[in-house]
Amino acid sequence: MKIKTFDQYFKEDNKKFDSRVNDFIKDKQVVQITTNRTASGGVELTHSLTVLYKEEYK
Repeated sequence: MKIKTFDQYFKEDNKKFDSRVNDFIKDKQVVQITTNRTASGGVELTHSLTVLYKEEYK
C-alpha cells in the first residue's frame, strides 16, 4: 500500500482541487481517504487530503 497527500493550493477552487485528486485516483484501488483542515495564525485554513491506495496492475 502507498499514500499520497494533496494540499489545496492557496485560493484554489474546490472544483480544481477535486479534479487533481480524481485524476490521481482514477487508476488506483482506493482504500481510504482522510481529510484535514488546519488553521494557521487563526485566520487562514489549510485543507489537505491523504489517499491510502493500492496500485492497479494490468
